[in-house]
Amino acid sequence: MKWLDDARIRALTRSEPVPPLIHDRYRIAEPIGAGGMGLVYLADDTALGRRVAVKIIDAADETGELAERLLSEARVLARLEHPGIVPVHDVGALPDGRVFYVMKFVDGQTLADFAATEAPLAARLRAFARVCEAVAFAHSRGVVHRDLTPRNVMVGAFGETVVLDWGLAGGGSDAAIGGTRGFMAPEQAEGRAGDARSDVYALGAILQILLEPGSAAAALNAVVRKAMATDPAHRYPTAAALGDDVLRFLEAAPVSAHRYTALETARRWLVRNRVIVSLVAAYVVMRVAVALFVGR
Repeated sequence: MKWLDDARIRALTRSEPVPPLIHDRYRIAEPIGAGGMGLVYLADDTALGRRVAVKIIDAADETGELAERLLSEARVLARLEHPGIVPVHDVGALPDGRVFYVMKFVDGQTLADFAATEAPLAARLRAFARVCEAVAFAHSRGVVHRDLTPRNVMVGAFGETVVLDWGLAGGGSDAAIGGTRGFMAPEQAEGRAGDARSDVYALGAILQILLEPGSAAAALNAVVRKAMATDPAHRYPTAAALGDDVLRFLEAAPVSAHRYTALETARRWLVRNRVIVSLVAAYVVMRVAVALFVGR
C-alpha cells in the first residue's frame, strides 16, 4: 500500500469552489468534515426543508476512478438500510463533472469526541455495541467497511450511533486497499484487502480507546486482546460476537474471552443476583432480630 505525501495531496487538490446551490435543490452551508476521497458539506434540502450532508469529490480525477469510487460508496450505503448506517438520499454530478451524493445529516459528535467526554463506561460500551450491530448487519449483506475508526462513527444527541465513510467498503479481494493507521488489521497493513475479521480488529482498536484512561476491567482487556489478535483466526468470528461479549459484561454475565478466578465468579454472581441476595440478607437480619427479641 502506498501513502500519499503532502506534496502529492496538494497537487491533487482541486481549486474549483463548490456551487452555493446544487441541482437547484441543495443549498451549501459550510464544510463539516472530510471522508475518504471527498469533502462533506452541511446543506439545506430546499425541496423538503431539512438539513442534509453532501459528499463531493475534491481532488483531480482525470481517469474517473474517484468518481466511480464515490458512486460505489453511495451504492453500498443505498443497500444497507439499517438505523446504525447513514442512509443515502440522492446522487449526481456538478457542472464540472465532480460526483456527489446526499445523505442524512447526523447532528452530534464523533465517537472520538464522545470518548473524550466524561461519559460513564456503561454508556461508552452501549454505544460500542450499537456500532458492532451496524457492522454485523453490513457483514450479513456481504459488505466489509475496512476503515472503521472513532472518527467514522457519529453519536447523536439522543444516543443514536451511526457508522459513516464506507469509501473502502466491498465484499471481495477486489475492494479498495487502505485504512487508517492504528486501526488497520495486520493483513491490511501488508497490502491485502482484508475481510470481516479485519473490521473486528478495527472494532477492538476502537474499544481500546473507549476504555481509556484506565477504566477497563480484566474481562474487557481480554475482549480487546481477542478482537485485536494478530492471527485473524484467533479473533472473534463476527462483529456480532464481539458486541455480544461487551453486552454480557454490562449484564455481569460471563465474557467468553476471559478466564475468571473463583473470586471474580463469586463477585459477578452477587452483582447479577443482588436483588435476591438483598432479600435473603434482609430475611436473615429479621429472623435474628426476632430471635433476639423473643429470647429476652
